[in-house]
Amino acid sequence: MKRLGVFLIATALAAGCGTQRLVTYHDSITGVSFQHPSSWSLTGFSRSNSPTRVVLASYHVTRSEVEGDCGGSEALAALPKRGVAVLLIDYGPGLPRNGFPPRPNHMRLAGFKRANYDCFGDSYMRRFSVGGTDFQAHIAVGRNAGTKERNDALESLDSVKVNGR
Repeated sequence: MKRLGVFLIATALAAGCGTQRLVTYHDSITGVSFQHPSSWSLTGFSRSNSPTRVVLASYHVTRSEVEGDCGGSEALAALPKRGVAVLLIDYGPGLPRNGFPPRPNHMRLAGFKRANYDCFGDSYMRRFSVGGTDFQAHIAVGRNAGTKERNDALESLDSVKVNGR
């Protein structure tokens, strides 16, 4: 019986080895939180830009790459062929005259507009609102990036919350 118990625990652990662990990022200043793959890199929200922004990427990024003029552009420019990056710009509470539409329950890349944006280059862009806060997201996709990485980026955006809402 003891061997059966050890076998079941080992089987359960082995089954979980192929799954990706998610971690939650929370910024105490903006109140913004989201989940992302633990293997991805995160800059943290910029402190010198208005509006503030954060980059989440399947490759290594640093806080300095999100600061300054066109904050985030340096991180997106470093996009490897198999990489995916999300630039999330937090515009703060939406005003009635310029509030963005609510975020859909599940983001799809087809709902983003692909263009060559001034600061952010070739990327997919979408504006949306969560918990009364307006966001603009850019997703940069490397030429050989896989479906899994694209889906990871979209699922991270699906999980965005503001002050728990």
